[in-house]
Amino acid sequence: FSLAGPSTTPRKRQVRFSARHDIILLREVIAQNPFASKEPGRIWARVGEIITTALQDENFEVDARRCRERTMLLLDYYKKQDFPSLRRFGTERLYAQKEDLLHEVLELEAEKGLLASGESTKYQDDELRKRAMEELTLPEQEKPNITITQTPTAEPEEDREEMAELSAAPMAKRPCQCCCQTYSEILSFLEKRSEAEQRLREEELALRREELEIQRS
Repeated sequence: FSLAGPSTTPRKRQVRFSARHDIILLREVIAQNPFASKEPGRIWARVGEIITTALQDENFEVDARRCRERTMLLLDYYKKQDFPSLRRFGTERLYAQKEDLLHEVLELEAEKGLLASGESTKYQDDELRKRAMEELTLPEQEKPNITITQTPTAEPEEDREEMAELSAAPMAKRPCQCCCQTYSEILSFLEKRSEAEQRLREEELALRREELEIQRS
C-alpha cells in the first residue's frame, strides 16, 4: 500500500491580456493568417509560440487555444460594436491601433468565407459535370427515350429580327452573389459602426459641456 503524493506538475498560469498584448496578438494573427490555412490549429499554435517567445521576460505564456479564443472574443466585440469593452485597459492611441487591426482580421475572416463558398460551388459544378459525362456514356438501351414534338409556327419578321439581335449581343456577366453579399454586409457593418462612434462622440462632448458649466458655476 502506497500513498500517492501531490502532483508536482506546475499548473499553467492564467495570463491576462492588456491592450498592448491584444495589439501584439492581432499583428501576429494578420501575419500568420490561420483563416487561410487548411490546418488552422497548427497556425494558431505557431502564433502562441511566437508571442510566448517575444514576451518571455514578462512570463507571458499562451497556447493555440488561448490565442484563438482571445482573437474571437475581440472580433465579437468589434462586430457587436461593443466599444467600451474594446477600450478597456488602454489609451485612445492603443484603442485606435486595435480597431485598425481588428478591421484587417475581419477582412481575413470574410475571405475565408468566400473561399469556402467558392470550394462548395466548384464541388457542385464537378458533380454536375460528372453526371453529364455518365449520361453520355450510357448504352443506347439505357438512355431515356425522349421525343420532342415541335409545332411549326409562323414567326413575325419583327420577332425574328429581335431574336437575332439578342443572340448577337454579348451576354452580360452575372455578379457573384456570394461576394456581393459578403462585402455588402461589411459595408453595412462599417456604416453602423461609424454611426455608433458619432453618437459616442456627441455624448462625450455633451458631458464635457456639462462639466465646464458646473466648473464655471
